[in-house]
Amino acid sequence: MKSFQKKTSGENSKLAILEEIDPYILLVEKIESTRTDLLNHPVYKQLGDMTSLRIFMESHIFAVWDFMSLIKTLQRRVTCLDVPWLPPIDINSARMVNEIVLAEETDEVTPERYTSHFDLYLTAMEEIGADSSSIRKFIYSLRQGFSAEQALAPLSIPESTKNFVFSTLTTVSKSTHEIAAAFLLGREDIVPAMFRQILGSLESSHVFTCNSLQLYLDRHTFLDEDQHVPMGQKLLKNLCGNDPLKWEQAFHSAHSALKVRYSLWDGVAQSIQVNRENHEFSGDKVGKKENY
Repeated sequence: MKSFQKKTSGENSKLAILEEIDPYILLVEKIESTRTDLLNHPVYKQLGDMTSLRIFMESHIFAVWDFMSLIKTLQRRVTCLDVPWLPPIDINSARMVNEIVLAEETDEVTPERYTSHFDLYLTAMEEIGADSSSIRKFIYSLRQGFSAEQALAPLSIPESTKNFVFSTLTTVSKSTHEIAAAFLLGREDIVPAMFRQILGSLESSHVFTCNSLQLYLDRHTFLDEDQHVPMGQKLLKNLCGNDPLKWEQAFHSAHSALKVRYSLWDGVAQSIQVNRENHEFSGDKVGKKENY
């Protein structure tokens, strides 16, 4: 495995070559196999019927929620949200983070219609009849002052979903460059490719239409690829600079984010399979066409 640490061979030519290598490119190369595994996860092919999609969304909504914990933590770190206000030290990073927050928290999804992507996803859940009670109970408990850990504990959701949220909440306590790596390479960079897998499965199944989910997936894919990923790359490079230790820590953070997402999909796939087996045992049919 490649390392970000400089070799101490004493040969100036080798050191010069190492210094010319873009550490971001090295990081991407190191996580490539893990990223590929995630994109090949079998869960995407399981979303060909309405019931399976509902099960998927009932867990995925928690990833939509805790995504905002990552970007809002970055906003607190690189901008100033306190009073008295202080000018940001890194104005370019502050600008990039604020632009991402603007789109994620108050996106103009259609002319003069503003919504957070979280609320848009909730609307999609309602359209297809997915159970949103767990995430709504979770948000209610947070508003009442309970910690995220306390709010998650009583919910009837897969343990892998809870563990995914716990992992994110652990990440936001780390260094800023580690959070940025998890945000960029564990979320923004991988999401468009994952969503294309989901869209392909839904379009090939012809079992339903859901305008809000289509809008959410399309909007996220467009924003991430065209705007947020380039911004995230610049942000991570700004934060890590030429520090080999920071780049090594960024790798571990990104790798961990991809692995825990794979575990999340494992739990969702298992829930879908158990549901199908239960329906087959009872003689019910799963996957008849429904339009919303």
